[in-house]
Amino acid sequence: MDILKDFGVEPILLIAQVVNFVILLILLKRFLYKPILKVLEERKKKIETSVKQSEEIQKRFEETAQKQAEILDKAKVESEQIIEGAKNEAKILADQIQLDAANAANETIKRTQQSFEIEKQKMIIEAKREIVDIVTAATEKVVQKNLTKQDKERLIKQALTEIKE
Repeated sequence: MDILKDFGVEPILLIAQVVNFVILLILLKRFLYKPILKVLEERKKKIETSVKQSEEIQKRFEETAQKQAEILDKAKVESEQIIEGAKNEAKILADQIQLDAANAANETIKRTQQSFEIEKQKMIIEAKREIVDIVTAATEKVVQKNLTKQDKERLIKQALTEIKE
């Protein structure tokens, strides 16, 4: 202990300072270090929770973005199918309209031809009647004095038969 006195250190003061240091260390550990550790631990847990939540949010965001991309792709495919279907329906409708128009035109041509044929037959019949009348009138004038009524009828029938053929 003489060595300590040579350096000017008092052993009682040294022991008192060591005791004070230990007491201060115990007090600091109990009242300062543990609460600081507790606050740091709580802070660490909050940070871990925040990181987990952030990762979960990021994961949800990526899933949502992927679902959105899938929905957009699906909508694009559906819209292309709808457009293609509409084009096909329009083509079918245009073909049907064209076919209906062609059928209507053919029907009109057919009716017109039938009408012309009927008119032609009427004109032929009318012409035959006029020819018969003319032939009858001419024949009567030529043979009026020499023929009997029966001869006249026979000649008219014969002329009509020849005209019909």
